[in-house]
Amino acid sequence: MLQRTFYFGLMTYHGETYEGKHKPLITKKLFDEVQKVLEKKYNRKPQKHDFAFTGFIKCKECDSFFTAEKHKKFYPKTRGEVWYTYYRCVKKKGICSQPYLREEEVENQLRDIVSSVSLSEVWANKLLEMAEKDGEKEKEFAVGELQKLSISLSDLEKKLDRLLESYLEEITDIESYQRKKDELLQTKKVLQEKITEIKTNGSSWLEPLKEFVKEATDAAKIARAKNNCKDLAFFAKKVGSNYFLNNKRLEFLPVPPYDLLAVSASTASPTSASLQMCRGWDSNP
Repeated sequence: MLQRTFYFGLMTYHGETYEGKHKPLITKKLFDEVQKVLEKKYNRKPQKHDFAFTGFIKCKECDSFFTAEKHKKFYPKTRGEVWYTYYRCVKKKGICSQPYLREEEVENQLRDIVSSVSLSEVWANKLLEMAEKDGEKEKEFAVGELQKLSISLSDLEKKLDRLLESYLEEITDIESYQRKKDELLQTKKVLQEKITEIKTNGSSWLEPLKEFVKEATDAAKIARAKNNCKDLAFFAKKVGSNYFLNNKRLEFLPVPPYDLLAVSASTASPTSASLQMCRGWDSNP
């Protein structure tokens, strides 16, 4: 059901795509996002253990994943037993000299990483204020953008007409006709949704930016909180990739747009870098 194009306005009958006369229930943009989620869901391998930081950290020396295991330690003075979680390289690709690492050490380093690409509420409010001003200016150019999209839509309609004519005149075979028609109708949907979006919002980057700023301020709270390893791991994977452990030190690459916050954190205030992100949001979502 979640893979039916019917819900965003296209129908397929005998291998050919048609525009539906019904009102779409969802946008094609949302449909595409759902397909990405489904792909991740069904390609995901089940975890045998409920360790927060497994599955995304690899060994820098041998490129194997780090796994986790629990060990019990007995304290004679108190006659008590305490369980500790350790992370280690699985060493599936050969000899590896990387040492064990306590879960607390991994956790502290991940908190530093998430904190380094977060925003304080003060900077978040300043950034949103500046973005709102940019958004107002950009609305003035929305008319020109709508004209371009309308011309593109008109050209696409002409291509559909020419495609149909070539098929009726038996210049194009049925398989090529159906494939090209499907491609053009998908593009048409995207153009129509962009036109609707610009008419509604004036710009497509402001709302995603607001959501990003909210997530960046949430990241700061996650980095400060306690006993939230699952949330911490989720945000770590959201803000970075290519996590490697090397001599008990965690390395990573910040992903866009969080990489701009990482740059600004190492230089000055986040406003200049973040506003560059604002203006280029459409080209770097």
